[in-house]
Amino acid sequence: MESIVRTLRIIWRAELLIIEAKLNVATKRIGATAFAGLIFVFGLAMLNVAGFFALEDVWGPIYAALGVAIADFLVAILLLLWASRLTTGPELELARDVRDAGLQELEAKAEDIQDEVEAVRDELLALKNSLVSFGRNPLDNTLNSLLTPILTLLIKSLTKSKG
Repeated sequence: MESIVRTLRIIWRAELLIIEAKLNVATKRIGATAFAGLIFVFGLAMLNVAGFFALEDVWGPIYAALGVAIADFLVAILLLLWASRLTTGPELELARDVRDAGLQELEAKAEDIQDEVEAVRDELLALKNSLVSFGRNPLDNTLNSLLTPILTLLIKSLTKSKG
């Protein structure tokens, strides 16, 4: 029973590691997505302001603002792509392997326990059948169980006295 509890603890720890790894990735994704959203909003604001001040002389007021906004949108898109490709590290795979090994060990122990329970059940059924047959013919069973040792002793004593 102690090994089952130990195995359950190992599985629990592995599950906690899996959850922690997934939470770390989710936190990074949320942070990157929020930052990309902030840049997107900033890009929308710059659509009205930046072009007018920065590139007004070269492209004119309309195309200058459009160029700055497109650059901000590209940065936001790159951040979103990076956030969508974040994955868990090798610690998640290790935690899964530990969890799977623990589950296999539990399954093996459960099968052993089931085999023991079936053996006890078979012994109890045999005992029940013996008691039922003893209840039907108590004299026959008693004679059989007494005659065998008595005959064995008689045969041994006769062979000793002849020799």
